[in-house]
Amino acid sequence: MKKVSFVSTMCLSLVLAGGAILASSMGWLKSSDVSYESSNSVYSADRQGVDITGENCFAIIAGKATTVDGSVLFGHNEDDSGEQMLNVYIAPEGNQPAVTDGGLKIPASVVNARSKKRYNGKFIWCEFPGMSVADAAINQWGVAIASDGCNSREDRDDFTDGGILYDVRINVAKYARTAREAVKIIGEAVEQFGYKGSGRTYSVADPEEGWIVSVVKGRHWVAQRVPDDKVMAIPNYYTITKVDLEDTENFMGSKDIVDYAISRGWYDPHSRQEFNFRMAYADPATIERSGNILRHKDVIEYITGAPCPYDQYSMQPMFTPAKKLSVQDLINMLSIHSGPVKEVGPPTREPARGHLNPRHPGRVCTDVTIVSTIFQLRRWMPRETGCIMWMCPGRPCVEVYVPWYLGMTKSPAGWARYDDWQEAEQHHFSDAKDKQKNYPEHPYWNFTTRWKNIEDNYIYAAEHISKTKLNTQQDIFSMQQELDKKLPSKLSKSKNRKKAEDMMNQFTADIYKMMIL
Repeated sequence: MKKVSFVSTMCLSLVLAGGAILASSMGWLKSSDVSYESSNSVYSADRQGVDITGENCFAIIAGKATTVDGSVLFGHNEDDSGEQMLNVYIAPEGNQPAVTDGGLKIPASVVNARSKKRYNGKFIWCEFPGMSVADAAINQWGVAIASDGCNSREDRDDFTDGGILYDVRINVAKYARTAREAVKIIGEAVEQFGYKGSGRTYSVADPEEGWIVSVVKGRHWVAQRVPDDKVMAIPNYYTITKVDLEDTENFMGSKDIVDYAISRGWYDPHSRQEFNFRMAYADPATIERSGNILRHKDVIEYITGAPCPYDQYSMQPMFTPAKKLSVQDLINMLSIHSGPVKEVGPPTREPARGHLNPRHPGRVCTDVTIVSTIFQLRRWMPRETGCIMWMCPGRPCVEVYVPWYLGMTKSPAGWARYDDWQEAEQHHFSDAKDKQKNYPEHPYWNFTTRWKNIEDNYIYAAEHISKTKLNTQQDIFSMQQELDKKLPSKLSKSKNRKKAEDMMNQFTADIYKMMIL
């Protein structure tokens, strides 16, 4: 019999006074707090590369009329197997050149608008070295981006200069001043260079609105705005159905999006059926996959508060929530499991998800969730204090979400493997092997170690973890709300700005210090 022992839960508090943040003890699990004994272990499989279905990531965008505080909320789980290491850089605005391995492909309109100076705005960058489609970011204008794999049925290559992939999100982070402009940057890049992945949906949001941009291998794409009174949930297939490019307020896309589908035999205009982007362009296997269906259904039922008669062929992409949603609601949805934790036998591959650990009943939250982010975008406040990236460095069912204010000017100690974000950009692909061996002191390993200690014993730890995590998260919410009150309401004066930056930097650094030390 296995057993788990935990240290006693201690009270969490922060004292905010005169801009200084003093941290006391924090009652959240540290990697050293979790231990177990095993006399008959039945689960010791290697977790590397266990995802076999292509079901990676999940996103939720809530329009500003659907949320408790009137903010746009954008939540995302990034799912990837193998050795991953999360770095968080805060890049200042400037005129730095693009220096990624091989060069960053920038759409012509962006180059022209910036007078070829490659001007970039400030941005907070969640970086996973070596990964082409895993990073997330939010920039100084409150534009946030992340993505979900959505395989298409396109089987023809159509690229210029090798096409684009990693470039997409970095261009948005550096140059987009609104979510709508981000959509245009993505679309122009796809048409100019060609997208070299099978397919993907990029989610972008700012304090006014959210959009999803579905791109197809080659030069086709379509985007839809999330109405202010709706919520959209994106699994790993295209969710856009009806497309009306004449409605420029709510749609954008390739001019030949319908004609090309007709030419390939993916849509029959004589069928008397309305054009459906998902049915025309999606890889049929993604639509049929049970893991996609079940994850999507669970989140929809949470949003609507009612059973969902799910039909993946006719399912509409937008939903009216049964209640106003909060950051905690998005945490709840991103933490959804497939059912109650229960005793199980030896590990087997679960057809619905393709992961090896049946003890952790993953669905939206999975064994390979490597970071979860929630962007809270409050338009009535200065961007620096009104836009927050709530970041959970691992599985949402285990870890708490910590606020990173957009006005922060430096990451907490250790969270960036390079001192300079440009150096990180330059070596994003070239320095991506043996990460734990090469960077053993990185704080992210504290969270991966905690998960390794917990996952085999999740059945025994789940109840305690859930209660402790919820209490700690509520404490963090309370502290963040107190910090909001103490931050200067106007940042135009340099003295006020410096004070706010110091308070925001210290606040996040102190929370991580308590979680790790």
